[in-house]
Amino acid sequence: MVELIRALGVFCETPSKEHVRLTRLLGFSQAPTSEQYVEIFLHKLPPYASLYTNIEGEMGGDAMERISGFWEVLRRDVPDEPDHLGSLLGLVALLEEAQSLEKEPARAVLIERSRAALFWEHLLPWLPMYLERVESRGQGTVYAEWAELLTETLVCEMESLGPLEDLPRHLVAASGLADPRCNGAAPFLASLFIPVRTGFILLPDDLSKLAEEVGISSEYQDRRSILEDLLRVAPKQTLDGLAEVILDRSHHWLQRWDSCGKIASHWKNRTEESVKLLKQLARDLEEGTRLA
Repeated sequence: MVELIRALGVFCETPSKEHVRLTRLLGFSQAPTSEQYVEIFLHKLPPYASLYTNIEGEMGGDAMERISGFWEVLRRDVPDEPDHLGSLLGLVALLEEAQSLEKEPARAVLIERSRAALFWEHLLPWLPMYLERVESRGQGTVYAEWAELLTETLVCEMESLGPLEDLPRHLVAASGLADPRCNGAAPFLASLFIPVRTGFILLPDDLSKLAEEVGISSEYQDRRSILEDLLRVAPKQTLDGLAEVILDRSHHWLQRWDSCGKIASHWKNRTEESVKLLKQLARDLEEGTRLA
């Protein structure tokens, strides 16, 4: 299992000759290309924990500080990108290897607890929804196979973690989707792009599909611009569409990760809250009430 996790961690780094060897080792149908890597990991779904757990929806912040602090507590050199998935999976492999080699029972228990903390605090709060998005958006590429295998591996790993006592700090620190009726339109729009607040990773593809249904162009626009156009042209259809997308995608990954216990329950509640608000806003528009 140690080498499997280490290999899966390397696989989300820039493709190299090593990836060709790992492709054969992991039984994937194809090696990754630079174009696929750029599309998935640079443009759509960068593999950085803080991007999905930070309450500002950007890399860094308190989420990054917590992750860096975890490396320091373990007395490990903090890497340049401590929240990169490759770094975190490498740390998982290192801890599992250290635990298997440790002769002193008390120290082995400490390593085991550190490994569990790494999973519960810094991997499981975001990887379930992230890997589902990689698997669905990476269809036809090796990264869909990678996401599926990593999901299966981590679900198996959870069986040896022991129960989660308290909800991870990343999740406790985040409030839900901002209500434009109370907070205004700008905070509402911003919060739609913050996964830890919505329970969902909103991609440009999701918005482009809605734009196509509405009949507006989304070409050469960023997510925020597309969303603003959608809400201006077809606000009710957009809000209902977002609610349906969140319901559909969250259903997929929550079923596979129900063994996450409190974390799965948290995300289920968070997505339900987001969907409820979006549908209520759509009803308000139907009744002639402005969003903000």
